[in-house]
Amino acid sequence: MENLKDQFLLDPSIAYLNHGSYGACPRPVFDAYQAYQRELEREPASMLYRNFSSRIQKARERLSHFINCKSDQLAFVRNATYGMNMVAQSINLKQGDTVLATNYEYGAVERMWEIFCNERGARFVKVHMPLPHQDSKEIIQFFHDQIDSSVKVITFPHISAATAQLLPVRDLVNLAKSNNAISIIDGAHAPGQVKLNLEDIDADYYVGNCHKWMLSPKGVGFVYVSRKHENNIRPPAISWGNISSGNSSLLMENDWQGTTDISSILAVEDSIDFLNKNEWFHQVIPRCTELISDFNTAILEITGMKSLYKNNNFEPPQMRSFLLQEGDHSELHSRLFHESKVELPVFLDFDDAYFRVSIQAYNNHSDMERLVESLKKFL
Repeated sequence: MENLKDQFLLDPSIAYLNHGSYGACPRPVFDAYQAYQRELEREPASMLYRNFSSRIQKARERLSHFINCKSDQLAFVRNATYGMNMVAQSINLKQGDTVLATNYEYGAVERMWEIFCNERGARFVKVHMPLPHQDSKEIIQFFHDQIDSSVKVITFPHISAATAQLLPVRDLVNLAKSNNAISIIDGAHAPGQVKLNLEDIDADYYVGNCHKWMLSPKGVGFVYVSRKHENNIRPPAISWGNISSGNSSLLMENDWQGTTDISSILAVEDSIDFLNKNEWFHQVIPRCTELISDFNTAILEITGMKSLYKNNNFEPPQMRSFLLQEGDHSELHSRLFHESKVELPVFLDFDDAYFRVSIQAYNNHSDMERLVESLKKFL
């Protein structure tokens, strides 16, 4: 993957093992993004008026083919957090309703549900799912045990942020359907890391990022909405609407929300081109998986803890999380960065403490060796 390392703008002095948090945009995609920005400043009326609908639709078509769904079921949003808020605000939660979620939701999403449920008199229930998971049946059973007639929403990540667990989303969607509950998937870490088929998953709502594993510029994600709900969702900000986008409120209300820079949306096409050109799913991701697997045993020996994965079906291709022993790890993130120039997240806001390693095309054995040597010093 050395030939791809030069394609990224990251500081070469840093072992950047945190792609999962913010992503990184390759040079060709970033160049295209900046060209769109210059075009916007040169001909704003052309981009935002005369050609707006056609260019947004072209980008939406490319994305829909990449994640396997109909283009008119997709709306672009600024990121997955915004998309999850848009979905949650569109759910008609009432007093006595229950929202079921995992006990390792992304912090912003958990906070969002807590606030919305509190405002509407609904309950927010976190399903406790001890790690490591045995199999998919165990996860389904954890949720099933919490279901009663009050459950209106079942929400879960496709790949969890802190614990990096790849969940059986199709099975969980089926569980929601069989209990007349709305299924909402936080897919922030999935697009570009796993091959998606949203038609097959068949969730009511699926929210994803493009700026993470799809390598798009910051400021672009998407919301997928099933036909059943396409006229029930609208963004937090109501503007003129865009009648040429279609008849559903999903597209009409979301495509145009006032004057904004659409360059990151247009660059989604360029990021898909970059992934395809470099055979991402066939060549790059398998090498990333191999790299992180090569160092898995060494990291576990240093931490002195068991693996969070008993079944490799739960392992995302490019992310692994590692459990930390009990103790004060409040300085671990800072020491890794300032003393070793290793960038990765440490999660201390759960019952247990974790750190997460994300591997992308720009990483190599040297990055992982630096991490291992640093952990030996700091743990």
